[in-house]
Amino acid sequence: MTAPDTATRSYTGLEGDLRFGPAAPVDPSTLDALLHRAVTGGGEGPAVVGDGGTLTYAELDRRSSAVARYLRTNGIGTGDRVVVVAHRCGWLPVLAVGIIRAGAVYVPVDASYPAERVSFILEDCAPAAAFALGGASLPAEADLEGTTVGGTVTDDSALGRAFLSDHGPRFESAEQSRPVRPSDDCYLIYTSGTTGTPKGALNTHLGVAAHFLWMGRVLGNDGSIRMLQKAPVSFDVGVAELLGPLSTGGTVVIPGPEWWPGDVDTMVSLISEHDVTVLSMVPSLMRVLLDVLDDFGTPLSSLGNIRHLLLGGEAVPADVVRRARAGIGCRVHGLYGPTEAAMDVTWVEYTDELISAGDFDDRASLLGLPEDNVGVYVVDEDGVEVNPSAQNWNSPGELCISGPQVGNGYFGRAGLTREAFVESLRPDVDGGRMYRTGDVVSWTEVNGTRMLQFLGRIGDQVKIRGNRVELGEVESRLRELDGVRQAAAVAVAHGGADTLLAFIVAAEPDAAPDVTELSARLAESVPEYMVPTRITVLDALPVSPNGKLDRTALKARQGEVGAG
Repeated sequence: MTAPDTATRSYTGLEGDLRFGPAAPVDPSTLDALLHRAVTGGGEGPAVVGDGGTLTYAELDRRSSAVARYLRTNGIGTGDRVVVVAHRCGWLPVLAVGIIRAGAVYVPVDASYPAERVSFILEDCAPAAAFALGGASLPAEADLEGTTVGGTVTDDSALGRAFLSDHGPRFESAEQSRPVRPSDDCYLIYTSGTTGTPKGALNTHLGVAAHFLWMGRVLGNDGSIRMLQKAPVSFDVGVAELLGPLSTGGTVVIPGPEWWPGDVDTMVSLISEHDVTVLSMVPSLMRVLLDVLDDFGTPLSSLGNIRHLLLGGEAVPADVVRRARAGIGCRVHGLYGPTEAAMDVTWVEYTDELISAGDFDDRASLLGLPEDNVGVYVVDEDGVEVNPSAQNWNSPGELCISGPQVGNGYFGRAGLTREAFVESLRPDVDGGRMYRTGDVVSWTEVNGTRMLQFLGRIGDQVKIRGNRVELGEVESRLRELDGVRQAAAVAVAHGGADTLLAFIVAAEPDAAPDVTELSARLAESVPEYMVPTRITVLDALPVSPNGKLDRTALKARQGEVGAG
């Protein structure tokens, strides 16, 4: 499932063209080599802190070497998939690093997933090994016939004894079944599929190395990155939080298996006690954290050791940015990236100059500009690119991304891979391959700089009385109205046809806007069929466990539809 020719083509970029990030060397060109360099050179510096105490780089070197050698002894080699079903725990980074060093493909699975979903992943990716960590267990019903080794890792299990060993020589790349190539699969993340069947997205060593090297250049390459691993372990953000700091000589802070992100007291304690300098958050969860601290009368300066706040996964609200900048004093970055690429691919820093600009729109969802070695294209519905320097520069279209961070496609889904991973528009500068994200974006201009903004999802297109409607556009228009802070729209079946519903959160908690007036004002800027049948005011929009908008929960409220 690799694309060796396209994955290793050089990216040259095009200086001065907003569509292409700066060209930067990806050296080393594999995560295996990047981690090996950091782990073997870290000495007695702290690599992992939190659950289980402190693990130095020297100890991480020994223990991940033991893991890698255990896997190789059991016939697991380069390109073989190793599933890890886990809660957050201190053993997780050691096992992940050991898998990468062995040349195998890391397949993280959140232990909180239903057993049926875990079993599907285990059977779909046909792993050579499967382990459970942090109080987790493998589903009894899972078909593990093809696995060589596996089971729950405890102190007295075979892998646990190897893991805890302080003896043995360092594992070297020469011991891999074959050398790791830049185009080889590095990790496999399962994401929701449009058909309801999860699909696994493969990302390459080259892509992950490119992103982590960029991360070091922006956030610190001197061991100063101390990052809290708070995202679910099965998300690409969770992988970045786990391995990104280690690739730069920094420190990953691991909560215990019993912790959950809603436990704000423990989160603040972890940030303070372990001097967390980089925090990655979904904006809605960051707002909850800020609100809780305000309610408790705890000054935001208690988070003052945070130097960089990374916000992504959904629109970044301006009020959250301003509160973080003023209260914490940290730099705030908006990041964007699909699972099908190596973590984040575009970014914008919310500087004081940007957010105070006269044309800064508090309700816009900015994606910014491409990272190093990343290309971006906006392609309209006719397949024509919207060039940011052309006359129609701000027309909407689908965002397509290119460069080394584009992944290897979907595991075992050749048809889906061919549909989404296609030949790029400028193979002479971007490597020749691009991923169609399905996200609708446009170029916008803020403070004299053109950059990308998010408008919605192609998958969020619905038909209302025969007219195509982008839910993202309805939401964006609603957020533009005075009195509205957040908005979400869904289409539900009603009376034999789809009906458009909208849900909003008021800008001021005690001053809900008049929904009839909102409908009338919305009708001034959109066609009648884009005006929701009903607008409902909520205290908060429902979110899934990972903090993203839960449209299913909104659709469950369709019984509230009235005559309009």
